[in-house]
Amino acid sequence: EKTLQALIEHHDALRMVYREENGDIIQAYKRIDECEVSFEIVDLYGSDEDMLKSQIKVLADSLQSSLDLQNGPLLKGELYRTEAGDHLLIAVHHLVVDGVSWRILLEDFASGYVQAEKEEQIVFPQKTNSFKDWAEELSAFSQSAHLLQQAEYWAQIDAEEVSAVPKDDETEERIVKHTSSVICELNEEDTKHLLTDVHQPYGTEINDILLSALGLTVKEWTDGVKIGINLEGHGREDIIPNVNISRTVGWFTAQYPVVLDMSETDVSAVIKAVKENLRRVPDKGVGYGILRYFTEQAGAQGFTPEISFNYLGQFDSEVKTDFFEPSAFDMGRQVSEESEALYALSFSGMIRNGRFVLSCSYNEKEYERTTVEAQMERFKENLLLIIRHCTEKEDKEFTPSDFSAGDLEMDEMGDIFDMLEENLK
Repeated sequence: EKTLQALIEHHDALRMVYREENGDIIQAYKRIDECEVSFEIVDLYGSDEDMLKSQIKVLADSLQSSLDLQNGPLLKGELYRTEAGDHLLIAVHHLVVDGVSWRILLEDFASGYVQAEKEEQIVFPQKTNSFKDWAEELSAFSQSAHLLQQAEYWAQIDAEEVSAVPKDDETEERIVKHTSSVICELNEEDTKHLLTDVHQPYGTEINDILLSALGLTVKEWTDGVKIGINLEGHGREDIIPNVNISRTVGWFTAQYPVVLDMSETDVSAVIKAVKENLRRVPDKGVGYGILRYFTEQAGAQGFTPEISFNYLGQFDSEVKTDFFEPSAFDMGRQVSEESEALYALSFSGMIRNGRFVLSCSYNEKEYERTTVEAQMERFKENLLLIIRHCTEKEDKEFTPSDFSAGDLEMDEMGDIFDMLEENLK
């Protein structure tokens, strides 16, 4: 309880509330003396395993749905005491945290807990700039020449004709209560390759490989070569000088569309094309939302793909310390059942227990489960094909983004390397 209270006092975003004024939503901080942590201890001794699961599910659902945007608090905690150990649920509203924020909070919770246990004053690392600072600087950045130069790029993306995703049925609305999900995962050995040596031949990052596999899968499914995908980035790009948000809690996530050109057929060419596709995105996509919501630029009209993809990273190491690790119990429903589900298919990947796990959420009114299962199986096959190709490849191949000539095309670079080879002979 002391540690959670210290988190709320230290991280401004955890004291945020939201109110409506004249049709606008106003985001404001509450004072420290107005915020007391909401924390309960629930005794569940004597329950068998099945009963525990159902009890914790009900309690967790209730806690998640009790977060009050208008009055706060937006962080609540409950400790479930069982004969097999204690299980702590910390619920925070997504409006004030993102994936990076959770890493910061878990790190601080771990250090604060140790300090509190020793009856020491809880001291966290120094604050960085506030979310308010960042929001104000973004408003100024939206009028900068640097950003406005990106408008043409995003206008071209918005104008792309992409392949339609096949549906089993049509629906007029997509809401969360009609969604279900299918999961596939790699074994530990293949996951290790995915995180390490798979990137040696082409100088790739994990998103390049995962999106190559997804692009191949959707191409086979749609018979189209232009694949539209909504991507998420952490949004904390180094675009504003003298503003440090490396330890700032808040929702910074940037969402933006990409259009993958999957006209290549050779695996090597596909990987390189996807890599270059992603490297061309200016500032890792953070400008798209700024243009769309801060300005009236032509590039900000909006293009929503039917597929979203988000790689969340490796949470194994961050959620495991000397005194806590991930719980197997349900953390409760995190989204209102009446919320809109924006995408026909939402892919979300992460490393869990040393394995890459991909989840695909879909609308039961649009898709039969067998359809989604088949596509997930194809994704796994394509990903393993790429992993095998990369781990067996001995020589390294460069692409234009590996060099400073930003306007160099793939075929032009191939010509340069051919000339070099001839000269060396």
